Amino acid sequence: MPAAALDWLLPDGCETVVDLAAGTGALTRRLVDRVRHVVAVEPDPRMRETLARNCPEVRLLPGTAERMPLPNSRADALLVSMAWHWMDPQRAMPEIARVLRGGGTFGVLWNHRDLSVAWVTELDRFTRALRVRVSGQGVSARAPNRDVLDPPTGSLFSPLAELSLTWSMPVTAEEIVGLMGTDTSAIALSDKARHAVDERVAQYLHDELGLSGDRKIELPMACRCLRTTRNPDAAP
Repeated sequence: MPAAALDWLLPDGCETVVDLAAGTGALTRRLVDRVRHVVAVEPDPRMRETLARNCPEVRLLPGTAERMPLPNSRADALLVSMAWHWMDPQRAMPEIARVLRGGGTFGVLWNHRDLSVAWVTELDRFTRALRVRVSGQGVSARAPNRDVLDPPTGSLFSPLAELSLTWSMPVTAEEIVGLMGTDTSAIALSDKARHAVDERVAQYLHDELGLSGDRKIELPMACRCLRTTRNPDAAP
């Protein structure tokens, strides 16, 4: 993700941040370079095992957005990256407010391939159609619906502020194949079907973009960030 996203999401003087639904630590690794105390909360034990290897200096806890094993007013900031759609807003927002100090920041961010760029859209369309053909059933050829409801602020938080950024990252063909494989419709495939799709996508990248081996291309990305502040006088 772009550094500007964290510049905008983290409050000045942030001493403690919670990375909620931290996964394997993609955001956590960025936070340890910026914040003195980082707490990662993740419900999946396999994810926590990987995260512990990636970020041994981080305090790692089991938990969910609806129930975090943290005391009241523990954090200056709490961030959720690419996971808000898994959470129950009505139960999560009071719990997030409980964990944040008064005036603390709650931030949500999403990173996606930038489908406003023509070649990225064509790659996306090719890959989705290929998954349908290979799977035979159960995989949609439609573009993913990224319209996730924004967090409801109510009386606990200030109105949401929003920041949209575009950026790019240098990637090889193998890395693009790996990124495409994290899509929901890819995860639904059998191992055999996924392998077949990966091979065809790699061939597409070679034929259409001349991309193979160690050669890299800048992959356009889009980042959307939302930020709100915990109202000091509102009781969760």
